[in-house]
Amino acid sequence: MKLFQRRLIYVRVYQDHFIARAVGAEITIRRQCHALGNRRGPVRDFAPIRSKLKKIVSELTVGFSFVRPWALLHFDPIQYPVTKEKLAQFQRVAMRSGVSICFLSTWEQPHEDKDLMEILA
Repeated sequence: MKLFQRRLIYVRVYQDHFIARAVGAEITIRRQCHALGNRRGPVRDFAPIRSKLKKIVSELTVGFSFVRPWALLHFDPIQYPVTKEKLAQFQRVAMRSGVSICFLSTWEQPHEDKDLMEILA
């Protein structure tokens, strides 16, 4: 058992759901979250988003570790355009849902495991 192994959780944010996985693992989780839909305007209540992210973090961090995982929230700028204020709110929510550091990405292509492993190195 690796008690000091840090995990990186990669979460892709879409209009109505999250797709998350632990980097280096084979498990992928998809969770519906209708609070993400910004078609109605700006997100006002982040509590449902926080509860979904908390469940995702607890499901992907199996076992025991002394260190909390890191997260990378990836927002595709075409599918889910976000403002800087909204990014800051998402980062705050992710930090409150069980991760120690939350990175944010608005890159157009999805990140690959080899690129994400460099973050942990």
